[in-house]
Amino acid sequence: MFEKGKKEDGEEGNASLIDEDMRITGSVTSSGDIILAGVVDGDINCRNLVVENNASLTGSLNTADAVIAGNVKGDVVSDRVQILDTAHFEGDLKCSGIQVEAGAHVVARFNKRRKSKT
Repeated sequence: MFEKGKKEDGEEGNASLIDEDMRITGSVTSSGDIILAGVVDGDINCRNLVVENNASLTGSLNTADAVIAGNVKGDVVSDRVQILDTAHFEGDLKCSGIQVEAGAHVVARFNKRRKSKT
């Protein structure tokens, strides 16, 4: 799903990496997937997002699928969210499906979202 240039089920193969040595202040928008290994202080809008273990996002997130293993502080609007055991999440979650692993630190308000029609 997140390999650059790989096409799967008719999807475009666009994955962008925000590397661990990068810090972005401001909004990030992509029609493809984003792998966040660094720091973003701002909003992210993309198709799918993976927040790696040592990564950090402070801002809102709007995506179809999100996998959170690092730190996220802000509001998330997504079809599906997976919060891994290494994650630290604080904010509002508006999603139609969620999975939280044991050991994850979550301080959130949950709102059920209807699945988007795609």
